[in-house]
Amino acid sequence: MNDFQPYTPQLGIVGSSYQLQMGKVNNFWTVRLVKGRDVLASKIFKDVPHPEEIPLGNQITGWILSVLAIPNLNTYQIQKTVSFIRQKAIQTQEDQKNIRKSAGKSESTEKVLEKVPENAQIKRPQAKGWIKEDQIAGEIISDEIAELSPGLVQQNVELTGQHQEAIAHIRSKKLPKIPVGEGFTPQPFMYRARDAKSAKISEFKLDINGKKIISEVEMLKRQLQNLEKRVSKLEFENAELRSKLV
Repeated sequence: MNDFQPYTPQLGIVGSSYQLQMGKVNNFWTVRLVKGRDVLASKIFKDVPHPEEIPLGNQITGWILSVLAIPNLNTYQIQKTVSFIRQKAIQTQEDQKNIRKSAGKSESTEKVLEKVPENAQIKRPQAKGWIKEDQIAGEIISDEIAELSPGLVQQNVELTGQHQEAIAHIRSKKLPKIPVGEGFTPQPFMYRARDAKSAKISEFKLDINGKKIISEVEMLKRQLQNLEKRVSKLEFENAELRSKLV
C-alpha cells in the first residue's frame, strides 16, 4: 500500500505477535494489520457516512476479529489497543490542521509604518568638490587685463631702446566671430611701431669714402621687422586653423 499515510506508530496487540496501525489512503481512514515487516491485511473505510470522521472503535475491533482466526484471543486487549491508536490518530489529525492554519501567518503579519514628523528634514548625500562650468561661445566675458611677461618687456626694450611699462590689453566683451565662406582669405595682422623720436633719427651715416653705414637704430628696426613678420605668420596660421575648426 504505497499511498498509505501513517497517523500512528505500529502498536502491538497484547498476547499476540500482531500490530495495528492507522492512517489514510486518498483521504479515507485505513487500518492495517502488520506482523514484523509484512502487512497482512488492511481495511479502507469508504462506506462510512462521513469519510473524514474516524471510524468507531467497535468497527475496527470487529474487522480485526474477522481477520484474525486465533482461538482464546482476548477481545478486551484488542479494544484497548484500538482505543489508543484512535486517540493517537485524532491527535495527529488536529496537529496537521493547526499547522495548515498557521502556515504563512507570520509572513502576512501587518506592519505599522512609523509616521514621519511634518518638520522632519530628509538627509541627502552631499556631493564633494566643485564643478567647473564650460564657457559658452558668444557669452559675455568680464573685462580682463593681461600684462606682458618680464621677458617680453625686456626684449622690447632691447629692440626699441626705450623702457616700456607693462602694456595692458583689454579683452573684448564678446568673442569675435570668424567669417566662413568661399573666397575668404585671412589677412595677416601687420604691426607698425610709432615712435616720433626714433623717426627723426637718421637711418644711415656716411663714412669718409661716402659709403653708407647702418646705424644702431636701423639695426634695431630691422630686427623688429623680422619679429613682426614672424608674429604675422603665426597669426595668419592661427586664423587658418580656426577657420578649419568652425
